[in-house]
Amino acid sequence: MKDERDLENAVKYNDAEKRLRLLESAVANANDAIIILEAEPGEDRGRRILYVNEAFTRMHGYTYEESAGRTLRMLRGPNTNLDEVNKIREAFDRRKPVRVEIVNYRKDGSEFWVECNIVPFADEKGEFLHWVSVQRDITERKQAEAEKEKLMNEIEAINADLTELNQELETIGAERTMSLMALTVADRVRNPASVIGGMSRRILAKTDLSEDLRESLRQIIKEADKLDAIVKEFEAFLKNRQSKFVHEDLNKIVESVVSIIEKEAYYKGLEMAVNISKEPLRINIQKDLLRVAVFHVLKNAVEAVTKGGKVTVETSRNEDNVILSVSDTGPGIPEEDIENVFKPFFSTKERGFGMGLPLVKQIVSEHLGKLVVESKKGEGSTFRMLFPLRWKEEKLY
Repeated sequence: MKDERDLENAVKYNDAEKRLRLLESAVANANDAIIILEAEPGEDRGRRILYVNEAFTRMHGYTYEESAGRTLRMLRGPNTNLDEVNKIREAFDRRKPVRVEIVNYRKDGSEFWVECNIVPFADEKGEFLHWVSVQRDITERKQAEAEKEKLMNEIEAINADLTELNQELETIGAERTMSLMALTVADRVRNPASVIGGMSRRILAKTDLSEDLRESLRQIIKEADKLDAIVKEFEAFLKNRQSKFVHEDLNKIVESVVSIIEKEAYYKGLEMAVNISKEPLRINIQKDLLRVAVFHVLKNAVEAVTKGGKVTVETSRNEDNVILSVSDTGPGIPEEDIENVFKPFFSTKERGFGMGLPLVKQIVSEHLGKLVVESKKGEGSTFRMLFPLRWKEEKLY
C-alpha cells in the first residue's frame, strides 16, 4: 500500500525519476520478465531499455547493466517472426497495447518462445511516460502445439492412405461386379440370342417359305446379331477395365503398406520389426489387389497386439517361392478356429464381418500363391503368403 501511495504522489507531483524508481520497485520481484522502455524512440528509432528485473535476467541471460541503454533488437534472431515485430512497431506508433507470441534469443544464442505483452504507462493527466513489456516463457506450450499439429498431420496422412486403399478395394469390387455381370449377360442374353439366330437361319434355308416369312426371319436374325454385338462390346469394355499383372518387386508393395501401418503401430505403443530382403523379389503382381491383401494382413496383426507387443514383417525367397511373413505376439487363434478363418462371415473379432481373410486368400490364389497360418492360443500368429517364382502358365507381362 505504501508503494502505491508513493507512486500516486509521484504521479501527482510529476516526479518522473521517482515514478520510474517506484515502478522498478513494484516489478522487481515479479515472476514474469519485465522490461521498462523509454516512451519515445531515439535517433535510431529504437526505444531504449531503462530497466529489467531479475526474472528477465534469469530468462534471457542479460543483466541489468548489459541491457540498460539497448533496445529490444538485442532479443531478436534469425527465426524471430518479422510479422510479430511489425505488430509491436505499429503498437508503439499508435501508443496502443499489444500482445504477441514471438521467438526471442538468449545471451547464449539459444531460442525460445515468449508471450510478450507491451502496454503504455501514463500519468493521471494522460501524459505518456514509459512502455512496460511483460514476457512469459511459453516454449513448452508451443512445443506441445507443434507436436499436436505434427500428430494431426500424420493422422491425416494415415487417413489419406486408408482412403486410397479403400478406393482401391472399391475398384476391385467394381471390377469383379462387372465380371459377374459379363458372365450373366453371356449366359442370359448371348446364348439365347445365338439359339434364336441359329434356328432362324436354318428355317430361312428352306425353300418353301413365303417372302413375308423370309423377311420376318431376316429381321429376327438381324436383331439377334445386334444382341451378340452388344455383348461383345461389353466384353471389350470389360477387358479394357481389367487390371493387368506385371513382373514387379514384392518388396516395394510391402514397403508402401508398412509405411502406413508402422505409424499406427507407433501410436499404439507397439514394436514393429521389418526385415525386407536386400535382393529384389520379382514376381507376377497385380499391384492394387496385392496391396489390399498385404494391408489387411498387417492391419490384423497390429489390431491383435496390445501395447508393448510386437509385429514382425519379413520378405524372403527359397528355390521355388517368394515369401511374405507377418507375425504378431497377440492372443493367437484357437486351434479349432484356424481352419475357419478363411471362411466368409467367420470372424475372431467381436465386430468383424469375416470377409477380410477370405478376400486375402482369394487374391493370393489369383497370384497362384498359397496363404498359410500358424497360430497357438496365447502364443501369437504368423501368416505367410507364398508366391511362385515361375508361373506354369504363360507369363502376363
